[in-house]
Amino acid sequence: MQIHGLAYDDMVSVRLNENAWLPLNNKGVNVAEPAKSYGGIGGGFATLQLTLPLPAGCLLDRANRIHFRFNRTNGVVSGFRVLAFHFVTAEGREILPANGFIEDDPNSWTAPLPDAANIAAGKSLWQGAALTANGLPGAGAIRAHCEDCHTQDGRDLKYFNFSNASIIARSRFHGLSELQGQQIASYIRSLAVENPGRPWNPPYQPGPGLAALPVAQWAAGAGLHWVLANDADTLPFLFHGKVSPAVFRPDGNLSPREIPIAMQLPDWNHWLPRVHPLDSWGERFAGSAFAQLYANAEYAKVAGEEKGRAAFFERWNQARSKFLTPHLAPGSKKWSAELAEELYSAQLWELVKTWEITQSRAWDNTVPASSAPSALNIPDSPAGMGGSALTNEYFSSAWYQVQVVLNSGQHRHRGRTPLDWPYLIGHFRDLERLSGRPEPARLLVTVIKALQSTDPAIGPGNMAEGWRPEQMVDPRIMVDADWAATFAPLPSDLRQAITQALLTAWLDKTSQYPPAAYFQLGLSASSYAPPAADLRNISGGKAWDASARFRAAGVEPQVVQRLQAWGAAYTALAGLFHY
Repeated sequence: MQIHGLAYDDMVSVRLNENAWLPLNNKGVNVAEPAKSYGGIGGGFATLQLTLPLPAGCLLDRANRIHFRFNRTNGVVSGFRVLAFHFVTAEGREILPANGFIEDDPNSWTAPLPDAANIAAGKSLWQGAALTANGLPGAGAIRAHCEDCHTQDGRDLKYFNFSNASIIARSRFHGLSELQGQQIASYIRSLAVENPGRPWNPPYQPGPGLAALPVAQWAAGAGLHWVLANDADTLPFLFHGKVSPAVFRPDGNLSPREIPIAMQLPDWNHWLPRVHPLDSWGERFAGSAFAQLYANAEYAKVAGEEKGRAAFFERWNQARSKFLTPHLAPGSKKWSAELAEELYSAQLWELVKTWEITQSRAWDNTVPASSAPSALNIPDSPAGMGGSALTNEYFSSAWYQVQVVLNSGQHRHRGRTPLDWPYLIGHFRDLERLSGRPEPARLLVTVIKALQSTDPAIGPGNMAEGWRPEQMVDPRIMVDADWAATFAPLPSDLRQAITQALLTAWLDKTSQYPPAAYFQLGLSASSYAPPAADLRNISGGKAWDASARFRAAGVEPQVVQRLQAWGAAYTALAGLFHY
């Protein structure tokens, strides 16, 4: 089966004919990789492929009926979607014919109540209906309306093709009637909005051909079929059969939208906040600059100018930090799941509203990275997202990946924005430690985008915007002992070729400028220290310190000698400038 929205054990049960119901849980089913390594049912991935062993005698030699049942809500979910299923033999042979399934075309859907009066009523409900927190008995009223957690006009539901049934079910979940749900669904169906997405296709999931589509379609992503089963399957799309320095060239332009990965990014449901900031902090939020910058449509004043948009988002991020910081628990012992959820939801509120503002344009902000749980120091613990260290770390890594796809600097970085590359790289190790699943290929895509965050025309004399190797991850990552396990899945000859190509590309770029260009009289080197010990040996720009390890890794002698010569020249000048 392929099921979207299977959020916890025993949420759904399956029955064949009139046999006993079989609950779906991590003990009774086999969840396919890579989702299994990220927690399986209840883990990071929203859509799972799983196999359920059937007791003997379930299937009869006649027409059979399969039932799926939603057992209970946890106060968050209101349903699930079965995207595909097959019956297979013990040997894995599919019994049902491929042409036995029909794809439901969203463009054939019609409004349940298509007259103007009901559509207008649906719009009014979307904007102002009084809602309850969830579908559990005794759920209290909330201040937020539909438009507060979604886009103002509801176009996200149309864009991602949420069905009438799902909209009605969610309306009832929040305390509305069947009729009111039908009216809201009719309003959503009436919107004149492009609708290339699906609820289960993660927004901005990378894949071949995505970058060539109109910008307005990028949010739909490349589809679940481009979520790879293995990290190694990314490599052919990265190297196209040949590992060369050109792949890593800092002046190149790798499109991360085009490179499929084995990480399923968050679906739209996981973009949406579980609790609106109004229901967490009330008037303190409503009167804050964080809320008012959006409510006053400040962004509209700069919609046509790129620098103005970037400045707006910078102010908005600062307002978010100023608002949320007083609410942060001062120490790890103070963290609770409730506090973490409130803070994380506030980040997601900004993320959804950023999608609303920028959906038709390329992103020129750092909001996705700011949405990571780690951005607020939400701990990898039961207080984290999903109630586990693994799921919390998955969401941190996933939002950083979305940032890489949407805005990794595009040759226009400034200091450590839009991404602090050593910090981001560290999350690969954090996730790997918890999942046991190294991702060398996805990591290499990120390393390349780090190298390509600088404008080719700006040299190291510009310390904020120019080529500054010490601000990035350098080639030592390929030979550092702390990172050996990450690259261990790669064959030794491929690892050797990648190491030499990365080092050569880094040297070619670094040596374009004389050593003196990296120093400025009266200015000392940055005192920035990477946040973890295993990052300090792979950043800082002093790749020549690892000359012996590069030689041992099989890098050609002339390349190592060139690295040593550069290091000697740089070190001699560094002593004069007291770096």
